[in-house]
Amino acid sequence: MTLILLQKNLLYAFGGLDGVLNADVKNLTDVAGIGEHTAEYLKTVGKLSDIIGAEIIDNSGVDFSDYVSVGKFFVEYFIGVEEKQTVALFLDSSMRPISFKKMYDLEYESGGVKAKPFIDEAIKTRAVVVITAHNHLYGPFYPTQGDRATNNLITDALSLAGVIHAEHYLICGEYYAGLGSLQNFTAQLSQMPAVNSFIDMGCQMVGKLYRVSSVPSKPTISLQTGYNLSDSGYFARLLRYCVGDNAEEISHKLLKKYLTIENTLTASIEELTEIVGKKAAVYIKLLAHIASRRTTDKFRFGIKHSSAMIAEYLKAVYIGESVEKMYMILFDSDDRVIGCNLIGEGTVNMSEILPRKAIETAVKASASSVSIAHNHPFGTTQASKDDITLTQNLRALFSACEIKLKDHFVIAGQLCDMVFCDEI
Repeated sequence: MTLILLQKNLLYAFGGLDGVLNADVKNLTDVAGIGEHTAEYLKTVGKLSDIIGAEIIDNSGVDFSDYVSVGKFFVEYFIGVEEKQTVALFLDSSMRPISFKKMYDLEYESGGVKAKPFIDEAIKTRAVVVITAHNHLYGPFYPTQGDRATNNLITDALSLAGVIHAEHYLICGEYYAGLGSLQNFTAQLSQMPAVNSFIDMGCQMVGKLYRVSSVPSKPTISLQTGYNLSDSGYFARLLRYCVGDNAEEISHKLLKKYLTIENTLTASIEELTEIVGKKAAVYIKLLAHIASRRTTDKFRFGIKHSSAMIAEYLKAVYIGESVEKMYMILFDSDDRVIGCNLIGEGTVNMSEILPRKAIETAVKASASSVSIAHNHPFGTTQASKDDITLTQNLRALFSACEIKLKDHFVIAGQLCDMVFCDEI
């Protein structure tokens, strides 16, 4: 049986790619030409879309949305640490930890603690929230002026990068105190209840000294650093169909560099080729395409969609993209989605043809309104000055043609933010 006929049989039996990848093994093997080995492979690939965006490392048993639990977490970490250290937790918008990392073996107030490593790790892991901590080995039990100055430096720098520095804990023996680090994130917090809850609790407790009553004699911290081992095993199973017995080694190598499967899929084919060779690199990018298509194929045109549904669609569109691309969503007079077109590629400030392409596309489609979207590969969703300037220019251009520019979506992996066009 030819591959094309096999493909037609599968799509006919299950109604589309999502149906094929969501089917169980028994139903798949009922299709002519599909054996158990192929069915198992399709089931394995089908899990990819669910894993992307859920690759969170958390086997510590700690509720990281709870201010007191995080304080206890840091107290336990510093048990037996006999040098000055600064550490950081990197979390998603639901306060689930992605990474926990020692940043410096320096006194926090020394002037040697810089913001760049915090920003680098936040961008690398696509963290939305950072919580930091440092220890005072022998006191004092309160933050010094130097501690506060360093903390303000890190908070301001992370803020500019679009990352929330939710708190900094000072640890001294069994005691902890929060310095209070949040600023300038009112709009974003309204969309993140878990972060909001943490901040509200912190505002009530900041500046006060608290004691952890039951501290174990040895640290009980089991939070993994690096990549998720269970996802590494799954990725190895996927890769085995392409690279054979080397799958486990290649999976570890890729995740050590990129931390998550999603980040790996986003890497350019040139980068992947240097690590795993051309054949495996092409296979990985194909997996990214399949993960994207499973979601985008379910999106229906000709009907109304909420901004949240459009954002989910766009996240899928950008899966695996290693360069910036700009898409435009087209709406008719009844606010129904009638199209999604690629209108630019490369950083938004370099695309000179973008405004002309955008207006031509909208006019030809007889669109009454449009939204635009672009991605920040391996970045944050914070809109840059160039992003805002482009939005302003396009809004003026569309307005002259009596077309409304509704929203500008900024996508970074499974994160989405919007430049609200009515507010700029």
